[in-house]
Amino acid sequence: MNSGFNFFRKIWHVLGLIIPVTLFFDPFQDAFGLVYATRAILVTLLALFLFGLFILELVRLNHSGFENFFYQYFGFLMKESERKRFNGTVPYFFANLLVVLFFPAEVAILAILFLVIGDPFAAFVGSKYGKHRFYNGKSLEGIIGFLIPAFLFSILALFLITKSHPGSFLAIFDNQGVFLWTPIYLVFFSVIAACVTEFFANTTAKGLVDDNLLIPIVGAVVLSVLSLLYLDYTPMDFFFDPKALYIQK
Repeated sequence: MNSGFNFFRKIWHVLGLIIPVTLFFDPFQDAFGLVYATRAILVTLLALFLFGLFILELVRLNHSGFENFFYQYFGFLMKESERKRFNGTVPYFFANLLVVLFFPAEVAILAILFLVIGDPFAAFVGSKYGKHRFYNGKSLEGIIGFLIPAFLFSILALFLITKSHPGSFLAIFDNQGVFLWTPIYLVFFSVIAACVTEFFANTTAKGLVDDNLLIPIVGAVVLSVLSLLYLDYTPMDFFFDPKALYIQK
């Protein structure tokens, strides 16, 4: 069991890129006659998976025999401390469910990127090169390892969003092809907020609240609030209404 950088665990988390990639390409557009088919399918699958995972974890935590069996075959994906609490996959997928359900697709994509890119890089850089440690064991090098990759991948995401959806509120070029700095600033400060969250996040509520939950939610909230403040949107026409999830065309 690796208490520092766990390669297999981080690879498992990086597989979460499937969610923002699916939101971006919208492969289920018009499926089942739904207006928001891709989002509806994602939310449904995430909810079902999360429910099944939660039940599995309850069984694991309450039956030592099953816990030993689970640990034998899947322990390489866990931290030692997770043997007595919910493993980080539960809050991880809960956060994904929340941002996909309530936030604009662009915000959900970026918020998930903050976690699946920033967190593994921070863990790797911090464990391998961390020299300047803080009171909680995290390092200055790990912070930099979070900030730079998360910001660069977010800029790449903004560019791709602009190319595919030029009318997006986070487009980095206007209709005349003029470069817009505001989305860059908004994402930069949102990445900082996500990084600060990662630094201060503790694991509480028997593992149900940790950085896997807090990073994407804080990132999404900060990015949304900044967008509302600086891009002249109102909450009514900005946030996604969950009641519209299964609306037919």
